[in-house]
Amino acid sequence: MNRRKLYRAVFSMGVQHSMEYRFHFFLGLLGAAFPILVQYFIWTAVYRHSGQAALFSYSYSQIILYTIMAGLVSKLIATQFEHQIADDIKNGGLNKYLIKPVSYFGYRLVSFFGQKAIYYGITALLLVGIIGFASVGEVLELQPIRLILFAVTLSGALLLNFLIAYCICASAFYLHEISYFFVITSLLVNILSGGMFPLEIFGESVVKALQYTPFPYTIYFPVNILSGKAETAAMYQGLLIQCGWILLFFWLSRLTWRVSMKKYSAVGG
Repeated sequence: MNRRKLYRAVFSMGVQHSMEYRFHFFLGLLGAAFPILVQYFIWTAVYRHSGQAALFSYSYSQIILYTIMAGLVSKLIATQFEHQIADDIKNGGLNKYLIKPVSYFGYRLVSFFGQKAIYYGITALLLVGIIGFASVGEVLELQPIRLILFAVTLSGALLLNFLIAYCICASAFYLHEISYFFVITSLLVNILSGGMFPLEIFGESVVKALQYTPFPYTIYFPVNILSGKAETAAMYQGLLIQCGWILLFFWLSRLTWRVSMKKYSAVGG
């Protein structure tokens, strides 16, 4: 079996894995609605009691639209493979990838995209409905170039978040108990990415500082392209910066694993 057929089979297995436990799959989709619903009630109360038309440069309609889209994007790009990689490192699951002509990085990447294929399709359908509803309500102005750039940057966000998580997973070579570390880093990355609320809440200086990190380019940036908050020049500049972070983390992921593999003891498996 050549590598193309091999990775095609891995992608297919990823799709099958995502649908293996259908009840769990649909519970995961339903679970994405609860944070959005909670934030809806919070923002509704905040705007009602503030008496202001806009807070943090967002009108009430804009903040609700951001909350919904950020929640969907956050769910889409979530990795959830960290514990599997940690288990491979701890229990010798990496052994079979060392003795066979299969790249562990390639396997994880293709499997990740396979598992996200169904989510991507469902999210696309939900976004079409949300965009249409927001457009009719004059909350969102439909522009073809923004739709195209949103799709492009969303794919980039998926890849960038994978690379960030893959780099973090290299810490499993050095830490014995890694579960809590993954939980903390996942929550922190989600907050800094704008997955829970717009970054403007932290203040202008923090927003400017975060622009020099990769995190806003996974959730905050793609969502603001679609919502119209990002200006035209900022869209193209941000796209180039996102590509730069992808290239950097691709190099970092290979470097960290190459260095960390020197500590790996091929036992178990």
